[in-house]
Amino acid sequence: MKKSGLLKKAGALLLAMSMTVASFSTFAPETKLTAKAAGETQDTATILTPNSESTAWTPLVDEGTHFYKVVLTEDGEFTLNATFKNCYGVSAFLRKEKNTDILCHVQTIFGTEEEAPVTESDKRVLSAGTYYIEVTGKGVRNKDKGNGYQNYKIQIGFNGFGVSETNEDSYDNPKEYVINSVVTDSGTSTDQVDWYRFSIDKEGKYTFNITIYGTYETSQFEAKIYNSDLTEEKLSLKGGNHDESGVNRTGELYLVPGVYYIKINAKDTKYSFSVKGSTIEASKVTKVKSSKKKKADVTFKKTTGVSGYQIQYSTDKKFNKKVKTKTFKAEKTESAGNTKRKVTISKLKRHKKYYFRVRTYVENNNARFYSDWSKAKSAKIK
Repeated sequence: MKKSGLLKKAGALLLAMSMTVASFSTFAPETKLTAKAAGETQDTATILTPNSESTAWTPLVDEGTHFYKVVLTEDGEFTLNATFKNCYGVSAFLRKEKNTDILCHVQTIFGTEEEAPVTESDKRVLSAGTYYIEVTGKGVRNKDKGNGYQNYKIQIGFNGFGVSETNEDSYDNPKEYVINSVVTDSGTSTDQVDWYRFSIDKEGKYTFNITIYGTYETSQFEAKIYNSDLTEEKLSLKGGNHDESGVNRTGELYLVPGVYYIKINAKDTKYSFSVKGSTIEASKVTKVKSSKKKKADVTFKKTTGVSGYQIQYSTDKKFNKKVKTKTFKAEKTESAGNTKRKVTISKLKRHKKYYFRVRTYVENNNARFYSDWSKAKSAKIK
């Protein structure tokens, strides 16, 4: 019975101790970070999650290399942060695969004091995909420490653009673009060329607009529009790292029905663009007067940026029959004041009522592009 009583007392004491430890751990959690083992090859690379907390302090032996892996599910702005402590000649590289081009690079060359860690950063725009960070200690050995160990932390930031390249596009394999729509895409350090193809079924004036979001020291872009076999450049717009985020570039072009290509060379930037049908500025008839026999003076609004004007006239107010058209280059029209021009139409039938209307035109690459016709004004011919 005594032995049994002692066992009961011992059990109660152990239970009390375990409850005390549990209670203490609830209010005093472990705060010491333990370095997660870094992979020594790409196959054993430690996986890092974008925008997660930095790794714990990780020791690196001189001449050693550690590997980390990060998977990006969309294009976006990637930031590599490395904090170095008591390091000499330690570098962190970002690559798609081992021995490929370096995309991001941070390093410490001259060394850091143990009490004052130094953080270095590098930023790029990357396409969706798998990337590897290599941390190497192939620098000067810290002889003062004797053991050759150096310490670092890695932390990555990512701002996704909501777009992702699914196929590698080219002239032979372009993305299809629908006129009057807006496309958002990105030019990255790993994919700097985008191709688009679109069709025009109505000749006329079109406006190409491209907006650049986020510019860095490495940012640049050039957008060009070509005809179907790339023998003729229709438009070219450029920009670079001196631009501010949200900068617009706009160009006007005149197209006949056919197939066209957009080639965008862009690096480290998000962009959006559109090709939209536009209108050539029209004119309007302001006055018609017959001051001489068989003639009419037609006065109309002066329009800037056009090559000339067409005057159409008929005795039919609906212009369905007996319609004639005369074309005048802008410089061949007469001034009728600061904002008006005038032409004289001859060989009209006497005592007949005529209707007159005007439209403007632009000549581009040996083709003419017209505005809409104005409303008509009439006059009785002397």
